[in-house]
Amino acid sequence: MKASIAILLLTAILFTSCDKNKRASKRFMRPGKWKFVELSVDGSPISQPQYIKVEDCDIYDTLCMATWDRGEEFSRIYWQFNDKAERFSISRIVDTADCADFYTELAEQQTYRFSGDYKVLETKRKSKVFESYETLGYPGDKVLIRLEWYE
Repeated sequence: MKASIAILLLTAILFTSCDKNKRASKRFMRPGKWKFVELSVDGSPISQPQYIKVEDCDIYDTLCMATWDRGEEFSRIYWQFNDKAERFSISRIVDTADCADFYTELAEQQTYRFSGDYKVLETKRKSKVFESYETLGYPGDKVLIRLEWYE
């Protein structure tokens, strides 16, 4: 009897933690544009992209993708919520056909530099705030990303 209750309790905990990741991802993955309000490294503003254009996806079926949009330049990223929606990850999508763009386009360089794991400081329906000390381009430096829903 105690074993079956323990198994039911463990199953409930596992489903609840998965649901938080999925719920947070669904809130962020709402297709459309999220405007950059702030992109900074150790408090210094970085020439920020205009938007992240999020594509619709199911976090359990596919890799979630978005476009890092600087207006004239674009770069593709994968994104994901983990750890009960307390961690957010960004990873640059490397397209071998566009490798030359890495050296000439700031959007490509930024998606590489800002790839990493972020602590979720705020996740509301229309705003997100992420902080990291673990990005590829700025290891050990505080990186802050503030996004607001645009359309």
